[in-house]
Amino acid sequence: MTRFAFCLGLLLALGACAQTNVQTGSSAFGLGLARPHQVVVADFAFSSDVVVLDRGFTARLERKIGAIPTYERKQRTVERVNDEIVATIVSTLRAAGLEAQPGSEETLTIDQPTLVVSGRLRAVDQGNRTQRNAIGFGAGHSGVVADMAVAHYSSSGKKPILTFTAEAQSGRRPGAAATAPIAAARGAAAAANAAGGAMSERLSADVEAQARRLGRAAGDKIVAYAKEQGWLTKSETSKPEG
Repeated sequence: MTRFAFCLGLLLALGACAQTNVQTGSSAFGLGLARPHQVVVADFAFSSDVVVLDRGFTARLERKIGAIPTYERKQRTVERVNDEIVATIVSTLRAAGLEAQPGSEETLTIDQPTLVVSGRLRAVDQGNRTQRNAIGFGAGHSGVVADMAVAHYSSSGKKPILTFTAEAQSGRRPGAAATAPIAAARGAAAAANAAGGAMSERLSADVEAQARRLGRAAGDKIVAYAKEQGWLTKSETSKPEG
């Protein structure tokens, strides 16, 4: 009986240890990060090898505000392209069910879990460039990708969670029904950009399309990650994505 009791006690102890290990593993790897209360999309950094040229935008802006010195034209165009990419990422996230807005890490007050999205635009191939085939935005320009980083902020600190490279997809236009949520969210994102001081003058069609495709590619990857983490409900993930 003594030996039986000892064996029984040993088995119970081993079972308790095994149960503890399972619970610890579930807590560390199965539950994941808390669903973000909001997503903040920061301004992009532009590599020096990315050319941003939009004479149509510059002309329209000058008609509105007057002559712009030559040294300011590139910077104004860079800022406007940045605003378009940011607004497109914000609109893509909002259409999927995530509360998103333009902003920056410096403006955060962490009382709720928050994601911060940042990116850097660079040339996709720096070795095979010619003077007539520049890397950038606008007619005759191509080959820009975005190196993206997403970090999760909470009361416990900052945790980098995702890095990827986004590349603009083809210019194929989805159906009108599919783009309705995106169009509505883009309008809200543009309003948020305007409230933050962004320029409202439109880019030329080819530059705008390229900026939006790049922003959409980045936004789609963040949405896919959010789905993997279980941050989006079934009704949200069933929305048309365009």
